[in-house]
Parts: sequence; structure tokens; C-alpha cells
Amino acid sequence: MIPTFEHQWQKIAFIAALCSRHQGNHSIYCETIEKSEHAALYGKILNKVWEYLAGQLKSMKNLENALQQLEDITPEPTEDDGYGVYPALDACLLLTSALQMILDKSIDDVEQAAPLSLATVCQFIEISEGLDKNSDAMAQHPLYQEESQFQQHLTTNLNVVNQTQTQVVKQLRRELSEYTYSNLGIAI
Repeated sequence: MIPTFEHQWQKIAFIAALCSRHQGNHSIYCETIEKSEHAALYGKILNKVWEYLAGQLKSMKNLENALQQLEDITPEPTEDDGYGVYPALDACLLLTSALQMILDKSIDDVEQAAPLSLATVCQFIEISEGLDKNSDAMAQHPLYQEESQFQQHLTTNLNVVNQTQTQVVKQLRRELSEYTYSNLGIAI
């Protein structure tokens, strides 16, 4: 299911929420390669996106710099043979999309972000449990179900018409802070 939104900020918020769920995947990877400063920087950059959405950050230069910093910490699968590089890469790709959508209003990556997030979950299940990504068992797996439901919940909440952008963003951030694990079930 590809979410549909009327406003650009809703699309960015959708991707930022996915990034929040992916942040634990990125953090655990950074721990394994002993670069915890990369995990901290990812969190700072994601916070800048949320600040922008809440109307607290106006400087595009600040976001351009954040995009460059993110590029510097994005993992390269050819340089690492461990599985963790892939969910960490996906987390960075999602955050890159959110930043690019802020900086260039003509970009719309929601149609790629939603399936990418679900594919991250499928790949994890495939590797950890040996399920085929096209099987009925995959679609019934709790992590797959949770990711699908999370995306549907986000779409519904971001399309609430009787609240302002600031109200929706604040509520969404509050909800996301209650999650204690990533979309792969990794404790945050």
C-alpha cells in the first residue's frame, strides 16, 4: 500500500517517522563498527527534520549541511560484509529522502520510502528465519504485520483534517518516543 497525502509536509513526516523506527537499526550497526558518533549524528540530523516539520528550523543551509554530514556517515555495503550494513543503509537512505524533500519541493519519495521500509523488514525475516519474501508466511509474520500496520496508522494520523501541522507533528513525535524497539525488533 502506497500512502497518499495532500501536503509535502505530510510526506516528509511519514518518512521521518519511518526513520525514527529505523534509527535503532542504524545505532546497532554503528555499535558493531565502533562508530557511536555516527549513530549520534544520525539522531541529530533526524531531530533537525522534526524541528523543520514543527516550524522551529528555518535555515535551509543548516539542512544542506546535514545532508552532507549524512552522506559522510552512510554505510557502504561493499566495504562491510555483515548483514547490519543493509538496515543501516536503508535508515540513511530514508533520512536522505526526507532532507532532499525539504530542500527540493519537487521531490516526492514517499512511493519509494514505504516499500523500502517494508523490504528492510522482509530481508531481515528472510535472513533470520529463512522465509521467502513472497510467501504467505512472510505476510503473516508479526514484524511484517507490525510494519504494515504502522505505515497504515501513520497515513491515517497524518491525514487528520481537524489538526494543524504542528499539532500532528507533536503528537506523532510523542507516539514515536513510546516505541522501545526498531521495526526489526531491536531494542532501542
